[in-house]
Amino acid sequence: MLNNTKNYKNESCIDFEEIDTLLKKYVRVKTYLSMKPIFGEILESTESTITVVPEYIESFEDINYDKLITYLLPKSSLIEVKEIL
Repeated sequence: MLNNTKNYKNESCIDFEEIDTLLKKYVRVKTYLSMKPIFGEILESTESTITVVPEYIESFEDINYDKLITYLLPKSSLIEVKEIL
């Protein structure tokens, strides 16, 4: 029987409080809900979810968010959230 648990030990643990420091920053989000990472900006963070805009947006001031595609991801599905500089 194969033991695949070693693949998961290398992933960094997610501190949900640190996600709030990444609001409106460009990030890479790895989640169990997508085979590929999602690149974008975290628009909102609640106790149980984050909202990611899958585009790099320099300024949030003049944007009509109703027309943008966003991802609403449960925090329980997150593997890693990393800021891209």
